[in-house]
Amino acid sequence: MKLNKFKLFSILILIFFLFSMFNSLISAEERGLEVEYPDVEGGITTSTTISEYAAYIFRLSMIIAAILAFAVLIYGGFRYLTSAGNPIAMSDAKSWIFGGIIGLVLLLCSYIILTIIEPGLVQPDVKPIEPVGGIYLISEKGEKRDFYSIDVISEIPENFNAVQIEFISDPPLDEKYDDPNKEELISIFYYSETNREGEIEKVENNKTPGSSSPSSAQGFEFTPRSLYFLWQKPGVYLYGEENFKTPPIPMVNTASQKTLKDFSDKARSIAFVEEKDLPWEKKGYTAVLFEDTDYEGTCELKAYTNENIADRLKNKVSSITISQGLLPYGEIIFYDKINCEGKEHSVKLEEGLLGTGIGMSVSLDSEDTGLDQCLSLKINGNFSVLMNTEKNLEGRCMLFSKVGCTPTFKGTHIYSADPESFRPKAAYIFPTIE
Repeated sequence: MKLNKFKLFSILILIFFLFSMFNSLISAEERGLEVEYPDVEGGITTSTTISEYAAYIFRLSMIIAAILAFAVLIYGGFRYLTSAGNPIAMSDAKSWIFGGIIGLVLLLCSYIILTIIEPGLVQPDVKPIEPVGGIYLISEKGEKRDFYSIDVISEIPENFNAVQIEFISDPPLDEKYDDPNKEELISIFYYSETNREGEIEKVENNKTPGSSSPSSAQGFEFTPRSLYFLWQKPGVYLYGEENFKTPPIPMVNTASQKTLKDFSDKARSIAFVEEKDLPWEKKGYTAVLFEDTDYEGTCELKAYTNENIADRLKNKVSSITISQGLLPYGEIIFYDKINCEGKEHSVKLEEGLLGTGIGMSVSLDSEDTGLDQCLSLKINGNFSVLMNTEKNLEGRCMLFSKVGCTPTFKGTHIYSADPESFRPKAAYIFPTIE
């Protein structure tokens, strides 16, 4: 009975010990090793793979089992020496000795059998899975770890001090197009503090496109503690520096924004990235940049071309509308009275009339429209109308997208009660993004 209790107690201790070690390893990569593991043929590090850990557990288990069997043998021998004249105690001691010997024999035989039948069971050789995307960070000790994120890694483990970076993902083949069939990494932004705080620097992806090997290593200005991955994605990119320079990280927009929030009054250049191999009728972004939120104030039209923002709007952009090259169709009617009444000037749009991604400018001069003034409009179609107080579209702007009648421009910032001041003089028609 005592023997059974001891065996049960030993098994429970062994299970608890192995479970504790496994639980520690699971989180070791994030927080580093908090305990020193026994040095059994290399031991455990934060970069130990699952296959290496399985082999380590097997070897350590054999050692622990051998120690337990040897301890049982010693205990039985001690009991035997101290049981002279007590036949019952001597018999019990012999059982302990016999159990220890049997345990050692079984351990030895199992190890030999496993080695003969399949050495891989004793020394599993499972190759680690190689990452197919992201980056490698290399520490000052030469340790290499892979990192991947769709955008942000808020914290790099404190015990890992990276000094170099290698790119695993390919860079974009064409800066103007996104390949939907592969991930293309433009650059990495790294920060001196966690949660993207502190100093910021950038490393451009220098990998050779299509190469199966990572890029050559590049150094850091300081030890990175958090990261931002800038992937090539379709959309409209707003940059905080002229000529598309970074940092700061560009703001990527795929839909209209009534307010740019943290990026308000920061944009200085703009770039367009389209999805590769789109049907021609869906190609081409058109963007309208506004000085004020809610698509109001001075504006600037941009399409296709990557360029700096006009001086009048640099560091002043607060909202943006974005459309993509859908074929507009329908009719827009301008009226010289409120509530879509009075004289009218109609512009009919046939499919394909505007091309792709480029809108059409309409003059609202009385010579062109026959209207003394423009006070309301009606939209019947899949397009937006940008009203402007200047013929060159560089004056006050206001966007209208609602199908049906806009009853009046009075009271808006594009219509002044003074006829000599500002009133709608031109309109720009472009597709409404679906």
